[in-house]
Amino acid sequence: MKQALYESSSLRLHIGCVRNVLNIILIGSCVIFSQGASASNFSNNSASTTVVVESKTTFEHAVDDYFAGRYGEAKKAFDKLRKTDYASVSAVPAAVNLAAMGNYSSAQKAFSRLTKSANVREKEYAQLWQLWLTAKKWRGSNKELNKKLERLVNAQDWQPSYMKNIAKLYAGQETIESVFNSISTQVLDEALRKDALTEATFFAGGYLQNVKHDNAAAMQLFNGNLNKLNSVSLERPFIDRECAALNKLALQSK
Repeated sequence: MKQALYESSSLRLHIGCVRNVLNIILIGSCVIFSQGASASNFSNNSASTTVVVESKTTFEHAVDDYFAGRYGEAKKAFDKLRKTDYASVSAVPAAVNLAAMGNYSSAQKAFSRLTKSANVREKEYAQLWQLWLTAKKWRGSNKELNKKLERLVNAQDWQPSYMKNIAKLYAGQETIESVFNSISTQVLDEALRKDALTEATFFAGGYLQNVKHDNAAAMQLFNGNLNKLNSVSLERPFIDRECAALNKLALQSK
């Protein structure tokens, strides 16, 4: 189940994959039950299956609430999953949801825990969020922020080259053009390329807003890529929200 969820380029929620795998698990359980399990074992397995179904439903509600902008409701659902079999599956979207709520300190703590994950892709994704959150929360000088980001980037590593380029962008060692060029030349699968493009748009836009303080360039990036992005990427609600806000500001300034 984790593999189905995490094998895409940016841990985006392929909800269909998750649901299909869960259905297979549930069907398999029913087949086992029909092959003559004892009454007591059947009762125990039924209870276990009920818990799985309830967790599955809670997870789906949490995801639906997140994409609908009901972040408070999503948090309640994610919190319920902490001590269930869905704890690891829901950890990334739960952390992203905290950031969507504007609860950046809690999100930073959640992603800090995820940087210790045995899942390499999950760890690397969390490391990118650490860069975004550091820049988003920063209240000091630009010079000190640049030093902080450079230290974070140099202390970590990313395997996909486009992710490494995103990280180096925050350290002032790459350009936005090189980030997107690496995606177009090295991510061959079309679905994964769309996922990577969404991820890059979000983090590059965050860099322009929070590190370079260039809202005009961020607006241009968001508007230019909006029709190319994955609608079920975890970063998509952030992009839509920032794009709408920047466009509104641009109209008001005319």
